[in-house]
Amino acid sequence: LAIIGWVLTVGVAAMLGKGAVEKIIGTQEMVGNFAYMKLDKYRVITGVGELLGVILLTIPMTSLYGMVLITSFMSAAVVLHLALMGGTKTEIPIALGIGAILSYLLRTM
Repeated sequence: LAIIGWVLTVGVAAMLGKGAVEKIIGTQEMVGNFAYMKLDKYRVITGVGELLGVILLTIPMTSLYGMVLITSFMSAAVVLHLALMGGTKTEIPIALGIGAILSYLLRTM
């Protein structure tokens, strides 16, 4: 189970890390998404928070904090997508949040 947990951790870290870096550097898609939701000023801090969650999740001693941070950000992403984007694109944040929880639980069992 621990091996599956680590594989899941790497997958979540890769996907969420990519999105976090895109938010920080300001790719056209991320800038457009945050502008559409009128949350431009929160794009970089969101990326930094997600990146911090990824780092914490991958370190065994801090993985609980990373899991909590990631699930918090992904829960907020789902709510924002439902409220401000007409309910589109909620599958990825849901999958990443569940993936973070499962990766933590499988690694610590």
